[in-house]
Amino acid sequence: MVKFLKLAIALSAVVAMTFVFAGCGTSDEATPDEAAVQSAEEVTEEVAGSAPEKTAGGVGIDVGQTPPGFALVDLDGNEVSLSDFEGDVVILDMWATWCPPCRKEIPFLVSLYEEYKDQGLAVVGVALDQGGASVVAPYVEANGVTYTILLGNQEVSRDYRVSGIPMTLIIDRAGSVAYKEVGFAPEMEPRMRAKVEQLLATAAPQA
Repeated sequence: MVKFLKLAIALSAVVAMTFVFAGCGTSDEATPDEAAVQSAEEVTEEVAGSAPEKTAGGVGIDVGQTPPGFALVDLDGNEVSLSDFEGDVVILDMWATWCPPCRKEIPFLVSLYEEYKDQGLAVVGVALDQGGASVVAPYVEANGVTYTILLGNQEVSRDYRVSGIPMTLIIDRAGSVAYKEVGFAPEMEPRMRAKVEQLLATAAPQA
């Protein structure tokens, strides 16, 4: 009996860590399942563009593609377009307040933004909460989020093929996807920072 209880506790701890460091499904009412939640190891390996054959062209969210344009409202009701950040290196983060890995990623994104905003880094969080600003605004204020937060919708979720969050794209100064992650674990931070530094060191293309 004691052995059984120890095994149950150990399994519970593993499941808890998986929820914290993996990804969430995109519905705040759905319970995560095998398709929506990945282990930290799986998430760590899911880096689009880590192999040359994954590089693509055209419009899309794969490395080498131009991400779909959008116009969404921020928490003050102002319309913001992806094109407003032309020439910047952009971290585009699809997230929600109810998603534990999203919440774990936000302090890291805030630190990156504060460190590199004067060098041309923009961070744009697209919140996918069903409650909209009434849910997102209090969370943003309480957690000291200093970068741009926009309110997402079904159209942007469809265009970006969001099946798990956080989904984080890093877009280069030329407007192409240079990096993609689904889910979040702390071991991702060094390579995300290295990619940002690499892209910031590249001059924006001449018009």
